[in-house]
Amino acid sequence: MPPATDRVPHRSADAGLIAAIVALIVLLPVSLAAAATAPPPLDPMTVGLLWSCFVALHAASLVAVRFPVGAFVAASTVMLVLVLAPAARDAAGPLYPSSVAYLLCLGQVAVHRPARLSVPALATGIIGAGAIAVLEPALEAGDSDTDTALLRFGVFLGLAAAVTAAWAIGLLLRVRAARLEEQTRARVERALADERMRISGELHNVVAHAMTVMIAQSEAARLMMPTRPADSARALEVVARTGRDALRGMRTIVAVDGRAPLAPLPTPEALDELVTAVRSPSCDVVLTESGDRRELSAPVALALHNVVREAITNAVRHTIAPIRIDVSLAWGEPLVVEVVDDGGAGPAASDLGGGTGLVGLAERVRLAGGAFHAGPRMPRGWAVRAQLPVGVEPADPADGEVGR
Repeated sequence: MPPATDRVPHRSADAGLIAAIVALIVLLPVSLAAAATAPPPLDPMTVGLLWSCFVALHAASLVAVRFPVGAFVAASTVMLVLVLAPAARDAAGPLYPSSVAYLLCLGQVAVHRPARLSVPALATGIIGAGAIAVLEPALEAGDSDTDTALLRFGVFLGLAAAVTAAWAIGLLLRVRAARLEEQTRARVERALADERMRISGELHNVVAHAMTVMIAQSEAARLMMPTRPADSARALEVVARTGRDALRGMRTIVAVDGRAPLAPLPTPEALDELVTAVRSPSCDVVLTESGDRRELSAPVALALHNVVREAITNAVRHTIAPIRIDVSLAWGEPLVVEVVDDGGAGPAASDLGGGTGLVGLAERVRLAGGAFHAGPRMPRGWAVRAQLPVGVEPADPADGEVGR
């Protein structure tokens, strides 16, 4: 599954879609009107052909964000029709404003696809610019062949420059997105390393101290047992108490929040209280369960509680109210927990948190033996999903003391 990260807006995709929508709103009506009122008047079949090609170009630019190669192939085919079809060519079809949508498709190929695909797309665009410059009847200068050749060459340079600029802008956006992705990956790896180092260091301190005390008391109890049984019993009580304290400390580290020693181990029943505490007039939280509840080990119970709590917290933090949050538990093998919000009234501008909360949560789920995924859902909102193993290992007798 993909690594979990906090919400990051897809700026490149959003910008491409916005540009395509703006081109559709601004350029398509101009092109349609120009074709319908061109002097001398065009015959209805030619107008219909031009209109169909313009609509197809804009449709391709809209889907280019999701399917850049397919959209570019479709746009290239439409431009080929405008260049080679006699009626469209005589009407200067390739020079209408809607042809800009072709550049948007080319730019999306450069943004979303590697050089082995974007460079041939650039070459296709330059060849198309040459075809327009050579074949377009509207570029006849009328004075001399030299003037016509210079005009066609100038048009070719201008069109080739526009094609190259669209490709270069897309390439720059791709490089920038790759750099941001690399920075995010480095930040995630650093957060994971820091989390593991913190867990390792705290576990070492807790266990090393406890083991030192337990070994010393055990040796003392062994030596005092024949002659001083009462002192030996007290030493063994210290051993047991130290072991319980060490387990409490280890549970604190796993629970992250530092409150585990003062409260019992979270159970599925505790999720009802968690949901009730968050529910308000501006935040509707619904908890649903399917299947029969199963017994969970301590790490899995903690992971379940933390997944629900962190997902609800993120939904409230990053979304403008009112918001609806659905928490669902599907009891089976494995246990599947999903926390989905409806996107509320839109994303909230918040600088709370360090951007790695879901990363640490994913690591906790992985250490508990589960799988974790978080990401945006269509058409809006956010979804967090975790699969956790069910069943528990035979309990250690001391565990009962810890949970009290």
